[in-house]
Amino acid sequence: MPLTSATTVRAGIYLVVGGVVAGAYGVLAVGFGQMLLAPSSPRAAVVVLAAVTAVLVGAPPFLAPVRALQIAAARTFLDVDARDLPDPAGPPTAATRWRGAAWFALHLALGTAVVLGLLMAVPLATQLVLSAVGVDRSFLVQVVPTITRYPALWVAVAVLLVLALPYATTAARHLLRQAAVPLLGPDQTARIAELEAQADRLAQRGRLARELHDSVGHALTVTTLQAAAAARLLDTDPDAARRSLAAVEETGRSAMADLDHVLGLLRGGAAEGPGGQRAPARSLADLPGLVADARHAGADVRLTTDQRGGTQDVPRAVSHEAYRVVQEALTNAMRHAPGGAVTVRVAGGGTRVLEVEVTNPWVARDATPGGGRGLLGMSERVRLLGGTLVTGPQDGVWVVRARFGR
Repeated sequence: MPLTSATTVRAGIYLVVGGVVAGAYGVLAVGFGQMLLAPSSPRAAVVVLAAVTAVLVGAPPFLAPVRALQIAAARTFLDVDARDLPDPAGPPTAATRWRGAAWFALHLALGTAVVLGLLMAVPLATQLVLSAVGVDRSFLVQVVPTITRYPALWVAVAVLLVLALPYATTAARHLLRQAAVPLLGPDQTARIAELEAQADRLAQRGRLARELHDSVGHALTVTTLQAAAAARLLDTDPDAARRSLAAVEETGRSAMADLDHVLGLLRGGAAEGPGGQRAPARSLADLPGLVADARHAGADVRLTTDQRGGTQDVPRAVSHEAYRVVQEALTNAMRHAPGGAVTVRVAGGGTRVLEVEVTNPWVARDATPGGGRGLLGMSERVRLLGGTLVTGPQDGVWVVRARFGR
């Protein structure tokens, strides 16, 4: 309710400040007007002084610091949400400056109206009450003779005049709030830039999620299988159990290096591992180590590479994403088709289309390995580089085939 709301008080303070500033502008205008009309004033000097003053007092609404102050004031006194009225980003444009000046003018105009209403309504209401009760026989008694005959009526009029002020302030506050975002908010270019930045942030988050899913998920799968094998062989074949535990240790180190790399991306700086050395992103050159880890975990994996394709000349981004596709496919194969033969084939590269393919026995109840999350991550990786991904059962085996390039 405007009569008891704290928002009305805050808005009233803000509007009164605007009215006071407008009054200062008015005093300057009246003063220069009087100087120009005075016969003894040097008109040329007055005109020059008026022009300089107009520039000085007219410049603030166009300045970036003033606009930032207006945004902060709109949030504080008008309760405009910071999400709708964010802090200015980057240097202001010409359109932004003019919109800020328009807001400044609107604030002063509404503030002037509220201040004039306050200065007129309160004294008039006081005079009406005093005249109605006979305390002050002012000119109102001659102008409105019914004041003394119907005092209750004019007391009610005085009360209504005072009560109208909070409602007028609320109406002005509503108008300012409606104009805040169009006049003080970011322009179309800034909104587009913010949407692009938000899309970049979401893409980066998706990239980090894929990195963590693929690297840590693979490490956990291998570690679980190796630990289970060590537990089974601990009494019957201690040497094999020790080899499995060594593989667990090595897989953990590799996972830590991958995690350091991902955390480095998250921090936005160099991904450094233990000892201050950069943890490199995995690539096709690391496939033999990946296959070796899978074999140590008990998987039957065969790796074939087309040496003529020049996979060492594959762009780094493509090489990294191809490695992650193979890693995720191997992880799914080890999780959903344990003990089955897995084939990894890499062909092309260099100036040719790069193709990676992973096949493993298909178990019908696991038609979507990993619940589909891993497949979605692989699809996003390939699509972002302009490639294609095919997954699904073919002739009794599960196939993951990614093609990069055209």
